[in-house]
Amino acid sequence: MRRLLAAALCASLAAPARVAAQASNQDAPGTAERSYTLDDALRLTRNDPRLQSAEQGLVIAGARVTQAELAFLPEVGVQASATKYNSLYPFALSNDFRNILLFPSDQQNLYSSGAYFNLPLYEGKRTLNTLHLTQAAYQQAKTARDTVRLDLTLQVKEAFYSLLLAQEKAKVAKDYESAVSALAAEKNLGDWDAIEAQAALAAANARAADAGRDLDAARLAFLKSLHLELDTPFHVVGKLETHPVSVAVDKAVLWAMDQRPELQSQTYKAQMDAIGVNLAMSRRYPSVFVAGDYALTAQEFPLNKNNWDVSFGVKLPITYDFWSQLAQKRAEQRQGQLTRAELQDKVRLEVRQAVDNLRYWQDELPRRERQWHQLERMVAAASGKAGGVLTKIRAHEGLDDLRLSYLTAVTEHLLAQARLERAVGREDLSP
Repeated sequence: MRRLLAAALCASLAAPARVAAQASNQDAPGTAERSYTLDDALRLTRNDPRLQSAEQGLVIAGARVTQAELAFLPEVGVQASATKYNSLYPFALSNDFRNILLFPSDQQNLYSSGAYFNLPLYEGKRTLNTLHLTQAAYQQAKTARDTVRLDLTLQVKEAFYSLLLAQEKAKVAKDYESAVSALAAEKNLGDWDAIEAQAALAAANARAADAGRDLDAARLAFLKSLHLELDTPFHVVGKLETHPVSVAVDKAVLWAMDQRPELQSQTYKAQMDAIGVNLAMSRRYPSVFVAGDYALTAQEFPLNKNNWDVSFGVKLPITYDFWSQLAQKRAEQRQGQLTRAELQDKVRLEVRQAVDNLRYWQDELPRRERQWHQLERMVAAASGKAGGVLTKIRAHEGLDDLRLSYLTAVTEHLLAQARLERAVGREDLSP
């Protein structure tokens, strides 16, 4: 009786300690298991360094557009200086101090302040073409960002669906291993049947081990695609299920030609090449500008001696490398045209291959599902009836193979949809 009371007392004292330990383990950072749906995983792509780098490229391109817009404003500024000098002959200050003339004088101080402006009136559209160039570069940076986003979406979907399939394969392999183990443990087997049953059990053990290894690899690939710590405890939430999708090849090609960001980028590249040719040609055009200064200069305060000027000027450049630079820009423009034509052919091929792949798995999926369910019903009807152990093992193996074949087809159909979405440049394939 005393022993029972002592045991009960120890248990009552240990229970709060266990509860506190469990609570501390749950509250400890990094120990809680996270769950990810496909939408959760897609949202995490915003942390990908490639996408963040593309976003920064967009910020840089936007800043360059602003700089090009500000080039239309006049250059203005103010300046003030104080000079102490001693001279025997007249001389001029440096250009940084507006070349002010100084003469020998008993006053060895000079004070100056002023303002200036410089406004180009005509530059052969160089400033305007520079603005258009930065605007096209901004749109190109946006398409680069969209390209990275589509690539990341496809990468995450591939990792997510592959992990779901690996989980199902591991579960099927484990169930098959348990079934074979139970059948191989029957005592009424003959010698040769027992040998063959043990061989089947060894193969089932190896199959389960391989499935477990593939599952671990799929988990690592999923974590890597999201740039998470590789030792993060997690599980994914989702089902391998799909629905038929009807997409016409011609419509898919039109979508790709209109929405594929790589093709849009080449369109903006064509605009930039044309602007480059215009900029090269504008080098032979004259520049017309107006400039002015207003200055107050004296050797003592107050500064009451003012000077001002307004000047109109014309610059006519003489360029020795004009024709060579123009030939270079036109060659780059032609090179871009060839690249765009090649990319369009490549995109058309990718779209057709993606549509053919989707159609194949869409036609294959119901056949595999029908075969799996048919054999499943037959196995259920034969359950509990007499039969050889090896026959039962082979029946279970065939049933599991058909189940895995169906799940593989579902996964491939989902991946085919994701790859077609990437090929056409849009995430919604509905008309």
